[in-house]
Amino acid sequence: MRVFEEKQRFNQWWLYAIYILVLAVLITAIYKNSDGFTNFHSPFLVLLLLIASIPMGFILYMQLETRIDNEGVSVKFIPLGFSKKSFSWKEIDECYVRKYNPFVEYGGWGIRGSSRRKAYNVSGYLGIQIVTIDKKKFLIGTQKPDAARAVLSQYHHKINRNNKTA
Repeated sequence: MRVFEEKQRFNQWWLYAIYILVLAVLITAIYKNSDGFTNFHSPFLVLLLLIASIPMGFILYMQLETRIDNEGVSVKFIPLGFSKKSFSWKEIDECYVRKYNPFVEYGGWGIRGSSRRKAYNVSGYLGIQIVTIDKKKFLIGTQKPDAARAVLSQYHHKINRNNKTA
């Protein structure tokens, strides 16, 4: 059987633009309030630079990993240990690739949603929609919709068999 694997990162140009702008403003402020980056007159600005760099670096390091295989569908945000979700084929009522609006449906990108409707995504407008047998919805963003569709079609018989027994 075939396997679908995808790794995605937050790599939107506007995200980098925001990071560069914030860093440029802070570094310029530090430079202007020091003697050529020596004798810092405002250590608060250096602290602010460090505080701003940590979440920026964390977001750039984060990675969304998706896998579809004989066992089912699994997804996780690295390095967030609590984010791992796995759905066996027995739990899945429907699974398909669809277009969605991240802002209207989920409020943006990242780990979004509620207990009945959740999304893991980093960019784009296409996702793997999972509907469980208890009607919970889970969407996983994808940049490889055709590859995901092809692998899902390989396992479609497992979903249909479960519908008949559930």
